[in-house]
Amino acid sequence: MWKTRLPTEDLKNLVRSIVIPVARKLLTPALRGRVKEILNARRVRKNPGRILLVNEILPAYAALGGHILWVGCRLYTKEYPSLLERHGGQCWTTDIEITHARWGAAGRHLTWDLLRIDQLLAPSSFDCVLCNGVFGFGVNTRESQLAALRAMAVILKPGGRLLLGWNTVRVEDPLGIDFVSSAFIADDLAGLGARISVPEAGYVYDFLRSRKES
Repeated sequence: MWKTRLPTEDLKNLVRSIVIPVARKLLTPALRGRVKEILNARRVRKNPGRILLVNEILPAYAALGGHILWVGCRLYTKEYPSLLERHGGQCWTTDIEITHARWGAAGRHLTWDLLRIDQLLAPSSFDCVLCNGVFGFGVNTRESQLAALRAMAVILKPGGRLLLGWNTVRVEDPLGIDFVSSAFIADDLAGLGARISVPEAGYVYDFLRSRKES
């Protein structure tokens, strides 16, 4: 009996050509959305920038304790609150989309606009604000980025820490905004430098600390 072995890529394409059309017919829009979320979460978790975030950066912030605000919630971020609370800290989450609340911190999630977060939270109420994958993914213009930076600066305590994670393809360097140098100084929290670049992911992490005095 003859057996035909297709190259791996051809086999994948064949499976896609059969499975995807069938799935589209059988699955409801809600189920298709769920499948899309799961596949996207798998893809993101394998990204080298995301691996660095989970293995090196978030543990460094967790070690500080205190009140931590995580900005932006997706399926692949749902474990972050528990990770950030490992050393006694308290993590809050926020996202502008009401449907994303299911991935936020239980009992401590806020559905709100980051650009106006200072209107919801008290000044100097957080030790750390972690803003990753937001600039370029919703907060796209320089004007909106400036508004977000101003709002986050207000809710940070004196000496509080800010993480900015951004995609080099989607936005210009946010540290080029004049407000940043007047409100923050560079910080080397994780011992990896004040700026970590992940070229293969097209991603940059900037570590900042509030200049605000008590």
